[in-house]
Amino acid sequence: MILQREQVVKIWGWNAPSQEVAIKFNNKEYKTTASVDSVWRINLPLMKAGGPYDINIRSNGKEVSFVNVYFGDVWFCSGQSNMNFKVKLVQNHDKEIQDAEYPQIRQLDVSRVTALSPQLNLKSAKWSIANSNTIDDFSAVAWFFAKELYKKEGIPIGIIHSSWGGSPIETFMSVDALKDFPSAQKKIAVISPDYINGIKARNKALIAAAPPGTKNPEGFINVDNHYPTFVYNAMIAPFFSNPIKGVIWYQGENNIGLNSCYTYEEMLTNMITSWRTSWQNSNLPFLVVQLANYGKVTEKPESAGWAVVQEAQSNVSKKLDYVGLAVTNDIGDPNDIHPTNKQDVGKRLAYQARKIAYRQKNLVVQGPIVSKIRKLKDRFKLSYENVGSGLMAKDSANQLKGFAIAGQDNVFHRANASIKGNKVIVWSEDVLQPINLRYTFESSPAAINFYNKEGFPAVPFRTDKLKDASKSR
Repeated sequence: MILQREQVVKIWGWNAPSQEVAIKFNNKEYKTTASVDSVWRINLPLMKAGGPYDINIRSNGKEVSFVNVYFGDVWFCSGQSNMNFKVKLVQNHDKEIQDAEYPQIRQLDVSRVTALSPQLNLKSAKWSIANSNTIDDFSAVAWFFAKELYKKEGIPIGIIHSSWGGSPIETFMSVDALKDFPSAQKKIAVISPDYINGIKARNKALIAAAPPGTKNPEGFINVDNHYPTFVYNAMIAPFFSNPIKGVIWYQGENNIGLNSCYTYEEMLTNMITSWRTSWQNSNLPFLVVQLANYGKVTEKPESAGWAVVQEAQSNVSKKLDYVGLAVTNDIGDPNDIHPTNKQDVGKRLAYQARKIAYRQKNLVVQGPIVSKIRKLKDRFKLSYENVGSGLMAKDSANQLKGFAIAGQDNVFHRANASIKGNKVIVWSEDVLQPINLRYTFESSPAAINFYNKEGFPAVPFRTDKLKDASKSR
């Protein structure tokens, strides 16, 4: 396994009360006794990156040994199916297998289980060392992130993969983090073994009565990874006693509904704050993958819940310190919610990590972000930060795609946009008196060509606050 360097690592377990436990580590012995609740704990000394080490734990004639242990940086990787997406499914898979021998990159894969209350211990999990025989089952985003970091930083990288496909953010949140959301609190209030078992029994009866192959018949209630707090209790809470370097988060697809997309910003904010409190690190780096483009490409600009969640992710990265955003709406697939280009996702996250977690302040890690909008008579003049070595239109001299303008009627039309030095001019012959402006505020923009010369796509934005999202497709 890989443990977090330069932080206090707690080794703990159970034993009979007052029974002595001894740990031998790095040629030293550490002793303690189990408390009245049968739990014992020993803190290892702060360690620099390196290894391998053995950890031998002895008590009452019994011994447990851990071998080939390294200290490095441990990243907690969570979310839904795009985080769970495996290396075996990525584009250029055969090429990736040829670059897989990294014995100091290791993944702890956490089994998907739920619990009614926060747990101290995992039900099951397994460490794997990265090589051509194992990486097919690694989280692809986590793997490409870890490999990029390892190449740049040269230290062991551990990735804790604890995700569950098809899960809304509420199931990754604690009771306290959900205190501001009445619908979630209503569900939490009735949690009991009898209540949950009753729902599961009804679900089983509904499936038995439904036509063969029906997965979720009418009346079915998902009380596993759709229920508030349940994934948090079993797959997140057990890790809070172990220090980590930071978090990477890829989730949001299951919160695009019109009943939840407008609360996603507050939920993500609460979740990050809650996790940081539980890890006792208010500056814990938290790197968010903004949802990739997905859905039907429309001739007319259309807002959707998908874009609202993208905006929420961007807003959280701006208002919370040590939160980074990896924009990916240029590398998705309009026809597949699981795009196979996970290489660029991992690399963009790694750039964010290098700036936020590894303090490489002068590094350009993101695309152009609008900083000032000046409305002229019939057009907008935009100023940008994060221009790097310059703005660029990837497939033309200076004409940008993805902008839309609306007048007093709030009807958006496709707009022209051109680069003028480090400024962008936006106008539309269909809107002579523009009021509001959007850039790629839709689930699946027809084309994106706006980047800085470092290769990062421009960050989506809008000037209005209209709640005009249609149902995402």
